[in-house]
Amino acid sequence: MLKIYLERRIQYTEKLALKYTTDDNNKPLPKRHIFSRIKNYIDNFLEKNEKINRLIIIPGLRGTGKTTLLYQLYLYLIRKKNIPRERILFISVDDLKSLNYNLRSCIEVYESKILFEDLVNSKEPVFLLLDEVNHDQNWALTLKVIYDEYPNIFVIATGSSALELEKETSADLARRAKKEYLFPLNFIEYLKISKKIDKYYRTSIIREKILKLLNNVSFIPKFTSEFFTNNETMEIYKKIKLYSYEIEDFLKFGGFPFTALYKKDSEELLLEIIKKITYSDIPKIKDIYYSSLENALKLIYYLAGSEKTSIENISNDLKINKYSVQNILRLLEMSSLIFSVKPLGSEEKIIKKSWKYYFITPTIRFMIKDYLGTFKESDIGFLLEEYIASTLYKMQITYSILNMKVFYDPNKKGSDFLIKTFENKIIPIEVKFGKDKNAEKQVRNSMKRYNTEYGIIIGDYDLEFRDNILYMPKELFLIL
Repeated sequence: MLKIYLERRIQYTEKLALKYTTDDNNKPLPKRHIFSRIKNYIDNFLEKNEKINRLIIIPGLRGTGKTTLLYQLYLYLIRKKNIPRERILFISVDDLKSLNYNLRSCIEVYESKILFEDLVNSKEPVFLLLDEVNHDQNWALTLKVIYDEYPNIFVIATGSSALELEKETSADLARRAKKEYLFPLNFIEYLKISKKIDKYYRTSIIREKILKLLNNVSFIPKFTSEFFTNNETMEIYKKIKLYSYEIEDFLKFGGFPFTALYKKDSEELLLEIIKKITYSDIPKIKDIYYSSLENALKLIYYLAGSEKTSIENISNDLKINKYSVQNILRLLEMSSLIFSVKPLGSEEKIIKKSWKYYFITPTIRFMIKDYLGTFKESDIGFLLEEYIASTLYKMQITYSILNMKVFYDPNKKGSDFLIKTFENKIIPIEVKFGKDKNAEKQVRNSMKRYNTEYGIIIGDYDLEFRDNILYMPKELFLIL
């Protein structure tokens, strides 16, 4: 039975790929930025015989487009690299589980009964595209064995629960695997997927400058002069500014490919995804009572309506004991639906002060509030803050080599965020949708409190450095 199943998968994968990678008009869906990075690993494997980055793990939230990405990579392999179809195995590990098969037995049958060759000594490349790999409880060990025994096999594995993948990844596998996180869309990806632009802008040069800015305090006063004297950055920035009117829609609908395409028509689908995360993904992270899952869904809706929360307030308002609240919040973070920003300070302050909880994309908050009928246009400012928070969190994970940490100022009238650089220097960041005279006061309060020389304000400003504060247009940060 397993052999028949795999043969059918090989036979029909191209047809499925075309279905998943085209829109309602049968036109190819745009590719995410991550596609080009993984394509480079594939090219190096095939053309340069590079055997290092041949195990790619892609964690990401449901709905971010992991399956579509795998199908796009499949089409690249057969159409651009001329890899024979039988040498590419695309399977959903969730399907395997429903058929009572495991990943290890699947690979063994594929090797012995379909390829009919000694893969250990073979030089012909084989590609395993494994969707939702964390549905197999021994996936980490299986991938480690494949990596060690078969140097001609290139593996790309996705999983819905990012921190579940982290937890299950053994130290041995972590040294072998290359992680490429698939986060919600950034502004440029949203413009491309919603067909506002026909090609990606070369924003990497701006991204590198902003990363340098957040990692090197001394670069803050130099940022504007370097930016304005570079013709390429100025040209890209002018193009992005033309789409400033799209920012509100981006914050509301731009988090996922399907919400970017269908906007309010996708509301029910997103709410269904949230339920699947709650009732399907979370139990795979930890055994939990059904009543706790119901409380988790209530808590998600509660967070959507609250900019500031505390364990005590949640406990009192939802009539859930504090221990359960803490446990549910931790599981929601492990599912990648939310993340926390802690207060800067001692261990005692971190424990006593409330943590701030944000959704991984403001689209989730908007869709829930819109569904409940509680969204107000004045909420748009917090959606921008949430996106900046998500961006800083993403940078903290993706660019771990920078050793950058994100906190918030627990003191009154302080800035929204505090970046702690690898040199333990603090950069206060304030976010405003529109111009606000209080923004400068809040940044200066944090600058004085933490004895830091410079601060950053992100909002509706022209790019300038004035009186030790960098005023940054929100459009620049939205490309990250």
